[in-house]
Amino acid sequence: MKTLIATLAVLAFAVPAAFAAGGASAASPAQACKTELKTMGAADFKALYAPGAKNTNAMGKCVSKHQKAAAANTANAAKTCKAEQDMKEADFRAAHDGKSFAEVYGKNANDKNAYGKCVSAKASAASAQQESATMKASKACKTERGSTTESRAAFTAKYGGKASSAFGKCVSAKSKTQ
Repeated sequence: MKTLIATLAVLAFAVPAAFAAGGASAASPAQACKTELKTMGAADFKALYAPGAKNTNAMGKCVSKHQKAAAANTANAAKTCKAEQDMKEADFRAAHDGKSFAEVYGKNANDKNAYGKCVSAKASAASAQQESATMKASKACKTERGSTTESRAAFTAKYGGKASSAFGKCVSAKSKTQ
């Protein structure tokens, strides 16, 4: 029970911290989705997040997906940081140029929030990597789909029987391999 409460407390503080830490992934899930919409275009954005449906909320589905990913990234980062923090001091220093956990992740050797900063940095990095993979996959799928009727038909046949879901399936497949 103590572990559950501690994990929930870490997530309650670390998820917002991951977005407030700065950098490319510091955008909120809504802002990340707005950027994707602008970059991909409305048709491809809808094909990725709400394929084949009429009057669906692609933006809402995108935000939900990003929020779930951020929570998972934070949970994984918390586990990783806890494992690093629990390492023997000598082993940690040997792996990190002679620096302690607090020196690596905090502002100084006595930083009491080094753990939180570790979680935030690792979760932000994972979110940025996922966003980058999605955008690269989207661009690759757009290129692969082409603009001719024949190339679009071949693309649809390759990724699924329906044109409305082929783009999303392509992006999903390509982003997992990156």
